[in-house]
Amino acid sequence: MMRVAGPARNPQHAQAFIARAQAAVAEQLDWNDLRYFLAIARAGSLAGAAQALGVNHSTVFRRLNAFEDRLGVRLFERLPEGYAPTPEGEDIRRHAEAMDEPVNALARSVAGRDGRLSGRIRLTTASTLASDYVAGYVRAFRDRYPDIQVEIATGDHDFDLNRREADVALRATQSPPEQLVGRKVLELPWYVCAGKESIARHGAPASMADLGNFPLIGADDGFVRLPPYAWLRRTFAEGQFAARAGDIATIRALTLAGLGVTVLPGDQYCSELVHLFPVEPAFVGQLWLLTHPDLRHVARIRSFMDFLAESLRADPRIAPRALPVAPRS
Repeated sequence: MMRVAGPARNPQHAQAFIARAQAAVAEQLDWNDLRYFLAIARAGSLAGAAQALGVNHSTVFRRLNAFEDRLGVRLFERLPEGYAPTPEGEDIRRHAEAMDEPVNALARSVAGRDGRLSGRIRLTTASTLASDYVAGYVRAFRDRYPDIQVEIATGDHDFDLNRREADVALRATQSPPEQLVGRKVLELPWYVCAGKESIARHGAPASMADLGNFPLIGADDGFVRLPPYAWLRRTFAEGQFAARAGDIATIRALTLAGLGVTVLPGDQYCSELVHLFPVEPAFVGQLWLLTHPDLRHVARIRSFMDFLAESLRADPRIAPRALPVAPRS
């Protein structure tokens, strides 16, 4: 194994280290090494990098160790709170970041010329949208397009379509990124909701003014950015909240468990959840399908986005309470 010594503390030797590292990179490196390296540097952990890359934790661990062995330097400090780049790692990261966008642009340009109805599509979306809706649509999509494989990535962060972490995003947002293209599939009103079991035991509020008579389920500090939950926090005393959570799925689960009343968007459906009345003042969310401009004409991606939009708009669990709108180009 070739060994490249780390940069000496003497500034006169720093340039020599960089020259040796650059020589090692030129001789032994391929882009996949840098792709894994950058994913770890950006996420600060192997698990976060694995999620972004769509691989398992052990693959990232193995690739990093092999990369460090080839270079002969340690690129990350393994700390209890995560992975932090060493000085050598910071040097490589600076060069890798400069290479990242041109390489991804080339990959998108090549992919954008793909007219085949075959290959892989990676969709990123929220876990509730994935489990409640998209998973049920995939079988019908595969029946129509058997040579297209669908991969669904969920997580608590937005996967970066510019870096090809995903091909398509299904996002609930009112301000989609300007650099992406797609369509607003639905507008989703928010509702005051309660579980059937809770209603049977304690009754249900009849209006917004009546919420003060019931225990509430709200959002934690990290999730209160959503306006309906911010309104709940501003309006009602701390002691009225029976529970708080940091994601829609858990708020819904707490509601179904009978802990109290909450507010949820119109796509949150299950047989035991009752949508009592719309939130007032009205708040309407938006559901967008997005992709990178370089990929908009790829046949499999265009077909998948069309299929998802049609399926969501036709879904009886959403459509009666939602307002279809025109595509955005």
